[in-house]
Amino acid sequence: MKESIRKANQYIDENREKVDQQYRGAFHLLPPIGWMNDPNGFVYFRGEYHLFYQFYPYDSVWGPMHWGHAKSKDLLHWEELPVALAPSESYDKDGCFSGSAIVKDDKLYLLYTGHVDDEEKREETQCLAVSTDGITFEKLPTNPVIYAHHIEGIADIADFRDPKVFEYQGSYYAVVASKTPDDRGQILLFASSNLVDWDFTSVLLEGEKGQGIMWECPDFFSLDKEYILITSPQDLQANEEFHNGNNSVYYMGKYDKSQHVFHYEEVYSLDDGLDFYAPQTMLAPDGRRIMIGWMQSWDANIRPAGQKWSCMMTIPRELRMEKGKIVQNPVR
Repeated sequence: MKESIRKANQYIDENREKVDQQYRGAFHLLPPIGWMNDPNGFVYFRGEYHLFYQFYPYDSVWGPMHWGHAKSKDLLHWEELPVALAPSESYDKDGCFSGSAIVKDDKLYLLYTGHVDDEEKREETQCLAVSTDGITFEKLPTNPVIYAHHIEGIADIADFRDPKVFEYQGSYYAVVASKTPDDRGQILLFASSNLVDWDFTSVLLEGEKGQGIMWECPDFFSLDKEYILITSPQDLQANEEFHNGNNSVYYMGKYDKSQHVFHYEEVYSLDDGLDFYAPQTMLAPDGRRIMIGWMQSWDANIRPAGQKWSCMMTIPRELRMEKGKIVQNPVR
């Protein structure tokens, strides 16, 4: 991976001055050059907020995914950091797809999807990288850590991605996106004692027809004593709450901890626009649940011709419950 990252960082340094600054955002995190999509690895580490993101430095359109990286002390002023992950191994040669981050034993771990897309096969597996300084990462030699045998008879390895990892009562859990054989979204739950060895736990929630054929970028947490599952469904059918296509939604309901199953009671849109997708949350040290999203969607891709960068993140938003729904405010 070191050579892949060296090449990416060298390209960025040699070409950043060619980027037209006219339309660059002042408050929103955006790539130095190239393409940005999903926020990844939103985490607080050693006194600073870190945010990674899906990144293709070599063009202003989507390509083999790297992980861009920035950090901030206040979630408004961002410091660019070197590329964190790049395709380099047999299990992620066509992209280091979306994932999340967690701190364990004062080290920063990234759990991400390794993407392989050959003519004869398409595979998505969950892989781990670790850093002692929060900047330079090493992929585990035992990768992938969650792969085909974990989901045999449960889900298709061709659509199995976007792990969101969290700790609960001394154990680690990850929700991962997948879909049913008849193209309904489903979220799978896995458990581990050490982040390396994982077991399948349950199908946390399975969607219904019309609720999207694939539920990308899941996030599962409690907010003011309510359990929330965020997903980004593909090909959602429009109704009074949702627009056609790619949405970001939240399911609210009860979590059966004995069966590890989520029973939702309501589902709502997280944002009414076409320019909000793949949000990810983190829990700040002061207890605030903070969310950031990709300020675009696969349904809308507008930029000036010849622009050498594309896309931004939203301003981070604080979440709270009010009258049975999530309320969002710009981050303090």
